[in-house]
Amino acid sequence: MPARSRRSAADGGALMHPTQLPQWAIDRVIARHGRRFIFDRIEPARTALVVIDMQQFFTQSDSALAMPEAREIIPTINRAAEGLRAAGGTVAWVVTHLSEGAREWRTLTSVAHPGERADVVRAGLSAASPMGELDPALDRRAGDLFAVKDRFSAFLPGASPLPEMLRARGIDTVLIAGTLTNVCCESSARDAMMANYGVVMLSDANATRTDAEHLAALAGFLATFGDVQTVDEALSHLAVPAGAGR
Repeated sequence: MPARSRRSAADGGALMHPTQLPQWAIDRVIARHGRRFIFDRIEPARTALVVIDMQQFFTQSDSALAMPEAREIIPTINRAAEGLRAAGGTVAWVVTHLSEGAREWRTLTSVAHPGERADVVRAGLSAASPMGELDPALDRRAGDLFAVKDRFSAFLPGASPLPEMLRARGIDTVLIAGTLTNVCCESSARDAMMANYGVVMLSDANATRTDAEHLAALAGFLATFGDVQTVDEALSHLAVPAGAGR
């Protein structure tokens, strides 16, 4: 497993996922596009930061499925949101809400969350549960979009109103952040690409349970489906009009 990188002692020495992608994936992009970044000019007015499933069910330490890695990326997500908003872009928050008997429940109970775990997941991600709400440390603003999904992917047809909301704002490029990197985030990113969006997965604003899963998901996505950038790289690629601040 790749070694984790550590934040500074001032940040408590918390463990973070590495962001250095395997060279083979980078080489493939360069061979195809002649440059490292596929999207090296991002139009803010046509771009949305789509934040997936940053709910208390994953971020809070007292949750049955607590994931410290998700909690750690909140400041990075907030920084991405602030930077894109300042440049004239859109921020969209997406949550998963499940209900027993609904169409998604059959798949989740038979494959992803069998047995007693299924009841824990359904209870934690129900619309009535506080654990199903966004983490309060996230910087959600009044002008942001908010959408509920009932599948892993927010861009699967019929799973969420998000695609229609984005199209109504003229959005054709999405920056994907949230949790889990290799489940709902990757599923959403791949489906967005196949729905003709330009897609960038933010390597330091996604989180999952292990470094290996995180890097494998990002490398696979970069090799075929879209771009992978850090938040700083993506913000540096914003094509901000002259005279506008970031």
